[in-house]
Amino acid sequence: MSARGRLADDRGETLIELVFAIMILGVLVVAVGSGIEVSAKVSGMHRQQSTAGAFLHNYAETKQSAYLSCPGATTYSGLVSNYLSGLVPPTGFNAPTATVSFWQANPGTFVSPGGCPASDPGLQQVTFQLTSTDGLVAESLAVVVRKP
Repeated sequence: MSARGRLADDRGETLIELVFAIMILGVLVVAVGSGIEVSAKVSGMHRQQSTAGAFLHNYAETKQSAYLSCPGATTYSGLVSNYLSGLVPPTGFNAPTATVSFWQANPGTFVSPGGCPASDPGLQQVTFQLTSTDGLVAESLAVVVRKP
């Protein structure tokens, strides 16, 4: 067999074919790596949301039967701080906040006047809010507290 015949029968990959194959594999590796990164980030956010939600539900259960009268000896800011007393946030979260709204029969809704109403309606809506230190997760929970 001549040298020319042997060269024609030896089939191999050219440099351009190898470059394209490597480029395609590189794109696939980047896509898979990005997917794993996004999955890990979303998993962390979900874990934080679960932690915040469970924490707020557990704390709200303890405060649901602890009605605090506003027009009495305490002010609105004192009322809010009383609802937040003993509340230590979980690791990775800022200090929680709370807002208190009071039932008003005339509009038939909870109204947040920013202060204590003239008379105690006997029904309060306390909204607890908890945010993560990185700002990616914010959870809130509203609890209705009745006067016994």
